[in-house]
Amino acid sequence: IAAPSYHSPLPPPMSMAAATQFSAAAAAASVTGGARRGSTKRRSVPALRATAAESAPPAASAAASSAKGGAYAREMEVAVDAVRMAGTLCQEVQAQLMRMDETADTKDDKSLVTLADYAAQAVICWRISQDYPDFTMVGEEDSQALTDGGEAGALTLAKVTALVNKTLTYHKGAATAPTLSTTDVVSLINKGSGTGGKGRHWILDPVDGTLGFVRGDQYAIALAMMEDGDLKIGVMGCPNMPKNGEVLEYDSSYTYGFSPRLVSKMLAGESLGWYKGCIFSAAKGGGAFMEPCDAGLKVPPQAVKVSAEFDPKMAKFTEPVMKANSSQGFTAAVADNLGIASKPLRLYSMVKYGSVARGDADVFMKFPKAGYKEKIWDHAAGVIVLEEAGGVVSDAGGAPLKWDQGRFIEGLDRGIVATSATLHARLMDAVSKSWASSQL
Repeated sequence: IAAPSYHSPLPPPMSMAAATQFSAAAAAASVTGGARRGSTKRRSVPALRATAAESAPPAASAAASSAKGGAYAREMEVAVDAVRMAGTLCQEVQAQLMRMDETADTKDDKSLVTLADYAAQAVICWRISQDYPDFTMVGEEDSQALTDGGEAGALTLAKVTALVNKTLTYHKGAATAPTLSTTDVVSLINKGSGTGGKGRHWILDPVDGTLGFVRGDQYAIALAMMEDGDLKIGVMGCPNMPKNGEVLEYDSSYTYGFSPRLVSKMLAGESLGWYKGCIFSAAKGGGAFMEPCDAGLKVPPQAVKVSAEFDPKMAKFTEPVMKANSSQGFTAAVADNLGIASKPLRLYSMVKYGSVARGDADVFMKFPKAGYKEKIWDHAAGVIVLEEAGGVVSDAGGAPLKWDQGRFIEGLDRGIVATSATLHARLMDAVSKSWASSQL
């Protein structure tokens, strides 16, 4: 792994300065969905039919922000700040990956891991600890590969530590930011080793959708908090998600992209304001909101809602990109039973939950291979955001997901589905009919 440079200041989150760090090839990969290397047909499609609700007037911005948290306003403030900090470092590492200044490693379970996974978990745990020093967390990463990985592990740990300190200095100022040691960073990463269950626990996936991340595509920084198995808040940072639901069309699917006109402006260095980078947040009973990753844009949170009506001719469903992660044949059968004629919107990470929460898609489905066990950090933040946007998330049998059974979602019936409250019963019927047909 090539040693990155740490002397330059971090760019403002999701600003044009961040975009211009990319090489021309990296910018093209990010704009067009770099993972689609085998596709031959690709064209820009106008924005999807629904977007977030209109922005609250400036005078109401403080009230809107407070309303997001309700009884958990302090936790919400901490979570949004933590995710925003992590988003900054993730965008820097993704740019390094696109320039091939960095590479991803492979964990024992064959999944990918990068500097950003470790550093984001450390930064988020540091931020939570400033307000809740005795917190417990169920997080994806641990430090074993860094501490037991010999010379290579030590080098990676040094890079992670430098990246963490650089991020803290950028966001908190040189005068107040601490300088953490490698031992400090290891301790912060290992805060994610909690086993969950009853009580209060934070839930973190520092880089959800790492494959999309290393390909210059969609990913999410996903943080939630639960009490006795009940999700109370959720925050998802989606740094590459367009503000509006513009998509690119491929032979068999859609993915998020930008119009040629917007791309031209971006590459010309024009000031575009908020065109990508979305933070979704939700608190129990308080609704769901979306705001820019870049706090400097001063845009108040916008309420988001799932699609109010279901029109099969206009409807879309979203699912994982990789066939290995979900049965795309079965989801196609379910969509057909619902009367959905559109190609699927295939996205990496929990960005899929955001797409349904703001109405870009009507249905999310994931049906993994038999025996696969879903982890709670892969869904918790997205689930509460979608539920607070007016949606319902359940397993394929219609049962709610269980969060207090440890690090996995136990007792899951076949897969996970999500849609609006009005469409959920119809979706369950379509799943049942498709399942019966598949067993013939």
